[in-house]
Amino acid sequence: MSARHAAGCFARGLALSLSKPYLALSLWLTQLLLAAVLILPISNTLHDLLDHSSTGSRMVAYPEYGWWETFQRAHADLLGDFPKVATDLLTAEGAKLQQLAGVRGIGATAVSLGMLAIVLHAFSLGGVLGALREPQASLVTFGREGMRRFPAFLIFTFAALAGAAAVYRWVFLETGKVLNNRLPELDTERTALVVTGLRVVALLLSLAAVKLLADSVRTVWVARPDLPPVSRFFTGIGGFLSRPLRLLGVLLYYALTTAVLYLVWLLADPPAGGEARFALVPLILTQQFFVFVRLLVKVGYYAGITEALTRAPKPEYSYVAPAPEAAALSAESEPAS
Repeated sequence: MSARHAAGCFARGLALSLSKPYLALSLWLTQLLLAAVLILPISNTLHDLLDHSSTGSRMVAYPEYGWWETFQRAHADLLGDFPKVATDLLTAEGAKLQQLAGVRGIGATAVSLGMLAIVLHAFSLGGVLGALREPQASLVTFGREGMRRFPAFLIFTFAALAGAAAVYRWVFLETGKVLNNRLPELDTERTALVVTGLRVVALLLSLAAVKLLADSVRTVWVARPDLPPVSRFFTGIGGFLSRPLRLLGVLLYYALTTAVLYLVWLLADPPAGGEARFALVPLILTQQFFVFVRLLVKVGYYAGITEALTRAPKPEYSYVAPAPEAAALSAESEPAS
């Protein structure tokens, strides 16, 4: 029953997202502005290296990952240790906060843009949730609602980030330290992989709980402006605790739909015909269209969370007393005994 309700909430959320495509457009423009900071240094570097390479004309259609690994080693000043920090996230030791101090070049810029993206995420999410509840909304509504909820949503976003960091440390890193000496003592390598897989599953479920809790508080914060701030906060927590399976179902449908989009991209393989320079233009346009569709699904997820928290299914039996007018009409229609 919860799976069916979750599917209905997610489907209604997608329909609402498709009816308001300017919300996905605003998120797409925000991401494009953030990515524009890295376009020039990355493109200039690649042009400088590939224009004088014999494999440059084939790199768009068939990237050579051996060349990329060599590039990482030879130009550590350009990328820093950012690729290593990213690959260490799911290792036994995990990524440490101290590793960010060694990040340089494009990697350091990406980390700084990530912090800016967190701030913009708080603003954008306030605008999306506010505009979803307006029958007649526009980009003006998106900006107004985003600024109205920005202080509170910024606090919620950083609190969720801190919660995710705590979960990563105590659920994944600390258990890795405890099991580090015991994994070699297991009977088979498959058993060790199962233990590591269970740690990853526990990490993902804990991170999902943190995300859903934060999204529930944000949704109720927008949906119940009649309540005081403290009441809205605890009502959001209560909404998460009362409907965890439905909310988790909406999140799983969102993750599954996003995975299907990436699978379609891999099977379609748009870069396959990108040997010629003029083919880069349709390739870039196709990529941006894919990003826009993914953002439509993302807005649909937040609309689905709103549906799951603020729209309850009709009960089979009602124990609510009828209205006085309905009771009087019912009494008049009954024959006198």
